[in-house]
Amino acid sequence: MNHPQPGPRRRLRRSIAWKLFTSTFLCLFLLLIFNWLLNNFVLVSYYQEAKKRSLETSFAKVDGLFNGNAEQVDEEMYRLFSDQNIRMQVWNQYGLIFSSDFDSGALTFTLPMILMENGAYEIGISEDPRTESSVITLLGRFTNGYSVIMSTPVAAIEESIGITNQFLLISGGATLLISAAFILLYARSFTRPIKELSRVADSMSRLNFSDRYTGKRDDELGDLGRSINTMSAALESAISELKSANLQLMNDNEQKTRQNEARRAFIANVSHELKTPISLIQTYAEGLKEDIAAGAENRDFYCEVITDEANKMSVLIKKMTMLMQLEAGNEQITIERFDISELLYGLLQKNQPRFEEKDVAVTPPPPYPVYVWADEFLMENVLSNYLSNALNHVPPHGRIILHIRPCDEKKRVRISVFNSGNPIPKEELPRIWESFYKVDKARTRAYGGTGIGLSVVAAIMNAHHMPYGVINHDDGVEFFIELEAPPSSEQNGI
Repeated sequence: MNHPQPGPRRRLRRSIAWKLFTSTFLCLFLLLIFNWLLNNFVLVSYYQEAKKRSLETSFAKVDGLFNGNAEQVDEEMYRLFSDQNIRMQVWNQYGLIFSSDFDSGALTFTLPMILMENGAYEIGISEDPRTESSVITLLGRFTNGYSVIMSTPVAAIEESIGITNQFLLISGGATLLISAAFILLYARSFTRPIKELSRVADSMSRLNFSDRYTGKRDDELGDLGRSINTMSAALESAISELKSANLQLMNDNEQKTRQNEARRAFIANVSHELKTPISLIQTYAEGLKEDIAAGAENRDFYCEVITDEANKMSVLIKKMTMLMQLEAGNEQITIERFDISELLYGLLQKNQPRFEEKDVAVTPPPPYPVYVWADEFLMENVLSNYLSNALNHVPPHGRIILHIRPCDEKKRVRISVFNSGNPIPKEELPRIWESFYKVDKARTRAYGGTGIGLSVVAAIMNAHHMPYGVINHDDGVEFFIELEAPPSSEQNGI
């Protein structure tokens, strides 16, 4: 059952890059909110406690100066006022001995201090009647009996927190924007090798093993990519062996029924085709024996005839042997993935002298790789027969055109060889694949044809269970075969 493909927005929400981006961005946003809440609800209390500890430390330090180094008391009190905004008022039983701009309203706290022991103090938060703001106040007595009031305003703390929150909002917003860009770049760099691995796995699922992971990472993703490459190579080899075994099994099922027919046809055809060359060889050999050929020139002619007929018999026997093995299912077929375009260019190069001798214009296929599944050795035999057939039938200064194009069925490609010779009569088309059948016997004898080449093509293609055929055109004849191939979108040449 085919499931519908998710839309672009849905795919984006499901992607690892989007999840990594949103989760990291959300964490940063929550951290900023947490800091803002701490500033608003915790920082005031924390700062007040810190100022109380500062008042306690200042009390202890001034108390020590009174007991040991009284001449530095005034200097320390003014420093506390200027540096830490701690106001101080000290008096003894005779009256006020020090005041750092302290408000007289605070003197209302002096009465309870009379009851305190030396070295004791109390800290609280009170209201400044002049500014109507809160202040942290320390009331106490030094160990020498002097009374003291210390205070620091709370309003300054609250104002600082407000400024801090404003700055936090501005800096936090800028931080979120900058972080979003960096997080997005990092997420894409992190998911790029995952997408590449997904592409390679998808190619493998469609039996295209040419795609490879090319990343150079040294982490777990790099190890996974190299493992997938190894698995792809192993799968390609296994599938090649499986296809060969499957095809061999199919051929084995037909082998028994074809063996008897192939044997009978072989004997009959050999008898018929060998009759003429054997008769010629016998006649010319007897002529040499009886010394009928007078003169060296005639003897050379007799020997050339005997040699030529012997060569024809040799080619005929080789082709018939291959045909018999194919039709009987004895020929071992190895299915492998190879570049059919490269094979065609190799055959064109081998036949180049024959093309030049006949002054034939040859149009090769585009020089791009096109991969197919077949037995490469047997396909070379098929295309070599097609090329030889085209060369034998194309007129001087004619044309031979090679094509490679996708079929209507997406998993196949068609390889064709066109020649600008005369079309084959319509009634002869079904029989050209028969062994020893010759459309134009006189022409076949002229170039030494045996009438078995196309039957070998038919046997090879039948063994592959792949289509083949011939098409007449107004300006020539086109022979073709079809082979299994990866999807056309993955081919470079088509």
